[in-house]
Amino acid sequence: MHKKIALVNGRIHTPLGVREALSIEGGRIAELGTSSDISSRTGGTNAEIFDLKGRSVFPGFGDSHMHFMAWAESQELLDLRACRSIEELRASLRAHIDAHPASEGGWHRGRGWNDANMIDGRTPNRRDLDDLSPRNPVILTRICGHVAVLNTVALQLAGITADTHIEGGVVGIGDDGEPDGVLREAAIRYAYSCIPRLQDDDMRRILEKYGPLAASFGLTQLNTDDIGMFGFDFRRAIDFYIGAERDGKLPFRVRQQFMLPKRELLLDFLSEGWRTGDGTPFYQIGPLKLLSDGSLGGRTAFLLNDYADAPGDRGVAMFEQGDLNEMISIAHSSGMQVAVHAIGDGALEMCLDAFEAAQAASPGIIRHQIVHAQIADDRQLDRMKNLHVGAAIQPCFVPSDREMAVERLGPAWAVRSYRWKTMLRKGIALSAGSDAPIESLRPLYGIHAAVTRQDQAGAPDGGWVPEEKLSVAEAISLYTWGGAWHGGNEKRRGEIAPGRDADLAVLDQDPFLTPAADLWQVDVAMTFCGGRITYRSENVDR
Repeated sequence: MHKKIALVNGRIHTPLGVREALSIEGGRIAELGTSSDISSRTGGTNAEIFDLKGRSVFPGFGDSHMHFMAWAESQELLDLRACRSIEELRASLRAHIDAHPASEGGWHRGRGWNDANMIDGRTPNRRDLDDLSPRNPVILTRICGHVAVLNTVALQLAGITADTHIEGGVVGIGDDGEPDGVLREAAIRYAYSCIPRLQDDDMRRILEKYGPLAASFGLTQLNTDDIGMFGFDFRRAIDFYIGAERDGKLPFRVRQQFMLPKRELLLDFLSEGWRTGDGTPFYQIGPLKLLSDGSLGGRTAFLLNDYADAPGDRGVAMFEQGDLNEMISIAHSSGMQVAVHAIGDGALEMCLDAFEAAQAASPGIIRHQIVHAQIADDRQLDRMKNLHVGAAIQPCFVPSDREMAVERLGPAWAVRSYRWKTMLRKGIALSAGSDAPIESLRPLYGIHAAVTRQDQAGAPDGGWVPEEKLSVAEAISLYTWGGAWHGGNEKRRGEIAPGRDADLAVLDQDPFLTPAADLWQVDVAMTFCGGRITYRSENVDR
């Protein structure tokens, strides 16, 4: 039974302007009005009334692409993001091993290292790890998730030798002709298959522990790609999330992105009758998720031209064109939305060719999208618009990536990257997210990055490629209306109006009245999802 709730003395941002108050009933927004009107109509009922004291209210934030289970698990792994040298990485690993001794054969795991931020000028390799853990396997994943370094024990356990060939993956070979411990793309998934997977009890524990943390950021919907955490068993993933909803353990709505990279997996999924949009109030079948290339930092993003800092290298295409065409055509003709990871312009070109072929064979508009869409020229953006293909972007990538992007692409080419304002002007539908655990899950961090094109210290002065800055309204829309649109939920969510789902984020400050440089510091006071209070700051009074 939903309790009636009233929010008064606030700044409620609606499509028709700012209102003072609203009431919630039956999990939906019942009424908007003045504080006195809303208070008088709810005062005589068994309702909870919250005095917002001028706080602002927006539609609940959505994350258009992230990996919830990996993010939750990462809260308990060795965090290497602060390492600025391989020696600092080694020191962090040494301290972690001392503090968390592994059982015989047990794995030491970490993530977040970024060679672009290290002074060594090279990627860490197995020799940097071997003396620290001579008996236990170690795997440390780069911040992008597309590169990892393993020690010798881990390589041996995975059976990786100089003769190992993994489709869609790269095994690094050192000067001695042996694996150097650096794996890229599908080779990482191969190595991870040797690590004992989390069982459902482990999954439930981290959902219950870290789900409320995600809700505290104002998030009410996560588009999560975590089928890999379930061993690519879509039945297990669906049962897990629907079970969590039934048990009242989902503090947000989950829209599942189904990573089914092989034809037989996709056909098996479709044979069950599932299609995009199916599901329950808090668990929705989302798109087929595919990876068409890797990461820019790891030089596995597939480019049309050579990397500026690695002549002769254009990255990794994860599919042959014919295979990509087939996967997208099967999904499209079945009425399934498709979301394809594409960072490089070479990968984007392949995706657009595949979407064009699918639409020619089976005319019809489905809200397909490119996840990331980082590098694109005007011709490619025009093709996206004409094919009705949207983009799920990650604003926090700009402060993290800008220096690395210039190195990888060269100054002239780098400005063709992260072109969000241009995309909006061309009429391309955008939504925004974090790709967590790669970036912070906090939407206000992304809104700050989209508006300023700067890091939180204010660099670079004036913002990187400032003509691509978004307004505050545009940036917030990417986390609210844009996400609802891409999910086909725009008639229920994404804006505040009577009859809409009561998915709300209450902020201590109004972003429209906050200096742009301070947007990342705006705190969330309350979060509502389906009329339930999923987060409440101790500073909020009834």
